[in-house]
Amino acid sequence: MKYLISLCFIIALLFPNLGVACSMYKSTKDGRTIVGNNEDFFSPNSQFWFEVGTKDTFGVMYMGLLDNFAQGAINESGLVFDGFWEPYLEVKKTKGKLEIPIGNALKNIMQTMDNVEDVKLYLQTINLSSLTDGQLVFVDKSGTYLIVEGDDMFIGDEMEKTFSNFYYSQIESLKDVRLDYFQNGQKFINATKQKSTVEYCSEAMQNFAQSRLAPTQYSTIYDLENLTIRVFLFNDFSEFIELDLKKELRKGSYRTMIADLFPKTSIGYLHYKKYNNPENPTLHLKEFLGDAEITEQEFLSNGFDNVINRLGYEWLNDMKNPKGAIKVFQYGVEIMPNHPNLHDSLGEAYFFDKDWNNSIKNYKKSLILNPENKNAITMISKINELRGKNK
Repeated sequence: MKYLISLCFIIALLFPNLGVACSMYKSTKDGRTIVGNNEDFFSPNSQFWFEVGTKDTFGVMYMGLLDNFAQGAINESGLVFDGFWEPYLEVKKTKGKLEIPIGNALKNIMQTMDNVEDVKLYLQTINLSSLTDGQLVFVDKSGTYLIVEGDDMFIGDEMEKTFSNFYYSQIESLKDVRLDYFQNGQKFINATKQKSTVEYCSEAMQNFAQSRLAPTQYSTIYDLENLTIRVFLFNDFSEFIELDLKKELRKGSYRTMIADLFPKTSIGYLHYKKYNNPENPTLHLKEFLGDAEITEQEFLSNGFDNVINRLGYEWLNDMKNPKGAIKVFQYGVEIMPNHPNLHDSLGEAYFFDKDWNNSIKNYKKSLILNPENKNAITMISKINELRGKNK
């Protein structure tokens, strides 16, 4: 049974020294705006995809995971956006608003808009109840930004601005932000002289970066005037690739895994291959945990069951590899044997692998641990029906 967990976004704190987060920094000086962004997550399976514009629309470069939901983008007019996981914040202003999926709204914005004022006017007409645990930030070529906190939207044009997994409406000062990676980056910015250059922004994002179980998988540095994108992979700022948006769009609409743009010997590419090893899809987790003696309760209280579920369902739903998913969920029930949801997830993986016996075995185990699990009851009945038809 898959948990309903928000994007960029899964759990705020894993272990005391782990986290899932994103950071963004924009600098405007002498008419030039540079924007840096870190995407911190456990999966390195991120991709860029390019959609060519028409006479009425802008061409766009999107970025996101294998589910093809855009977590960020830049268009030909120099408008960028990124999304952030945030603590729950109720969205109340929904009456009379248009019911448009947020993914569709973002696509419309990036294809047709070039300034944050128009973005704000458009988003004010839409039901944004899907943003109860998320925030959007837009920056246009002028350096003006828009923060979207569900009901509330703020436009500003300071020369420097930082964004991360907190609401500006909920703090009095940036000193109130209790995020160590954010404060690390903020310390660098406060101690150095502002420069609107790709190099300075790259150094800033290096200071915002994380190297935890959910590390900075990639960093993008956008030059909104020249429409170039510098990309760093897996918290490795020793090498980068640079993309020219106009040139990439002239190649036509296409998509590519970010890791495939880097040398096969790079730190990021090697991690990407290790993560996607179908023979041992939990190797990176085991190496991270090492020989630490961690109890089942410690795993649970720190949300490690969510990590297993996210990884397992990535193999099952996004990579279409049930055998890889089985190995992930098997590891999950080994370290958390009394977790009904993980047994349910393992049952589902076996179901898609058409291993009916092991599927029922794990659904039954889930029911023993949680007699209220209606999904397990439904799936056991479904498997028995399939068995009957195949006799």
